[in-house]
Amino acid sequence: MSASQIFVDKPTRLLENGVIKTPGYSTHMNFIYDNRAIRTLRLKEWDFYQINCVDFVVQIVIGNVSYAAQVSATVLNLKTGQRKSLSKLTFNTRKIKKAMPSNPEKPCVLQWFDPEIKAQFEVANGYRRLTLSQWDKTRVRAEIDVTLTNAAFSKEKMVIATPMEKGWYLNYKENCFVANGYCRIEDVEVNVVNGFGLLDWGRGIWPYKHSWVWGNGSTVVDGKFFGFNIGWGFGDTSAATENMFFYDNKAYKLGEVREIKVGDDFRYTDKEKKFVFKVKRLYDNYTHTKMLWVNNSCHQVFGLWSGEVTFPDGKKLKIPAFTAFCEHADNKW
Repeated sequence: MSASQIFVDKPTRLLENGVIKTPGYSTHMNFIYDNRAIRTLRLKEWDFYQINCVDFVVQIVIGNVSYAAQVSATVLNLKTGQRKSLSKLTFNTRKIKKAMPSNPEKPCVLQWFDPEIKAQFEVANGYRRLTLSQWDKTRVRAEIDVTLTNAAFSKEKMVIATPMEKGWYLNYKENCFVANGYCRIEDVEVNVVNGFGLLDWGRGIWPYKHSWVWGNGSTVVDGKFFGFNIGWGFGDTSAATENMFFYDNKAYKLGEVREIKVGDDFRYTDKEKKFVFKVKRLYDNYTHTKMLWVNNSCHQVFGLWSGEVTFPDGKKLKIPAFTAFCEHADNKW
C-alpha cells in the first residue's frame, strides 16, 4: 500500500480501452460508468442492501452476472440464529442488465418481476424504498417494505475504482441510512424501527476465482451518525484502499487495516492507529452456494465492535459497543 492515495474530485470516465482510466477513491460517484459498451460474460453487477435493527438483519439484493441474474432476500435473528431466505435465478438477463443503474446517487427504479417474486428498489431525492413480495398458489410467503432516509446527496460515501487482474472493480458503499418498515419471510418477521441501512453497489469484471475481506457497520455516537467500511484481499489497491470511517456524514480516509484473531474474537487496526477496534463475536452467518460452475462460500461474522477513531486534527472519539460485521468470502463464479 502506497503512502499517498489518489482522490478523484471531479467526474471522470471510468474506463479507457477497457481498463480503469484513473484508479483511486472519491466520496461521491465521480466515476462515469456505462455497462452498454461492455461485452463480456465476466461482468458482475449488484445492488445489495442490508438493514440492522436490534437483533435482526435484513438483506436484499438484485444482481446480474451477464449469464444469469438473481434476486434474493434474507431475514436473520442474530440472537437465536433463526434464518429464512428466498432466491430466484434466471438466465434471461437482458432486461435486468439493461435496468441496472449506472449511478447510485441518481433517482432510478430497479425492478424484478416474475410469476413468483416482485421486487423494486426505488431511489428518489431524499429516500430509498425497498419492496419485495413472494407468493405461491395459496399464500404470500414474503413481504418487505422498508424506506431508507438520511439519503442527502451531500452525505459522503466510500467510492473506489480498483484495477484487477484482467479486469476492474467499481464499488460504492453508503452507510448510516435510517431504516423503517416491515419485513417477513415465512414465519420470521421484524418491524424495522430506526434501524441502520447499508448499500453495497458493485460493478466490475472479476477473475473467476477470488477472495475478499469486507467489514462494515453504523451506529450513533453523541447524537451523530458514525460508520465504517474496511476491505481488502483483491485487486491493486496501491492508488487507494476502501478503508474509511464516517462521522456526522463526513468521510475520513484510512490506509491499510489489518485483522488480528484473538481466540474466537478479533481486533482491527490501521498502521497509524486512527482506527482501533476490538470485536466480541456474536454470530457467523455462513453461506455456501454450489451450482454448476459456481462455488461461493462466505463467513459473515457479526459481533459487538467497540473502540476509538482519530480525526485528522488529532481529536479522538470513543465508540461504544455496537453491532457490525466482517466477512471472509471465497468465490468461484
